[in-house]
Amino acid sequence: MNTIAVTVLGNDRPGIVCETASVLSEMNCNIEDVSQTVLQNEFSGIFIVSGPADITPEILAQSLNQRLTSQGLVCYATMVQKDQSSPDAGSTEPFVVISIGRDRVGLIAGITAVMKEFEVNISNLQFINRTSTFPEQTVTIYEVDIPNKIRLSEFVSAIRDKGSGLGVEVSVQHKKIFEDINRL
Repeated sequence: MNTIAVTVLGNDRPGIVCETASVLSEMNCNIEDVSQTVLQNEFSGIFIVSGPADITPEILAQSLNQRLTSQGLVCYATMVQKDQSSPDAGSTEPFVVISIGRDRVGLIAGITAVMKEFEVNISNLQFINRTSTFPEQTVTIYEVDIPNKIRLSEFVSAIRDKGSGLGVEVSVQHKKIFEDINRL
């Protein structure tokens, strides 16, 4: 069995997941994991599939594109590499980093540069521009895994300093505390 990551992009409309899943099923590929989102009417989906040994990423992408390109979708496929250097379970802690402030060029690049410096991995990222609660600001929510080997206080200080320099307020909370507080 091959494990392949399939990416599907295009204008959002009903039926994209169904059409993609149908082609994958016809090719005897099982969807093991999927994540999809819509940003400003643009659909983006990532499907992790397992398929027969004779199904390569190239064959899968070609089949998907033959069926879905006429519907305004573009598909890519790549082999999933099993990363041997992944952190051991327990070597990181889940946190939520939130920045609130005016949008500007370089905002995400600046905040994530600090994360990269401290080897903090982003597992989920959501950028919310001008909500009713913050009509003139953006809210960026990063779900991250912070290595236990770093000094948390140094990371928090560095990311808050970077946020201040970018004109945003940055907070860092353990994910469990964030979930408990937001459940109330």
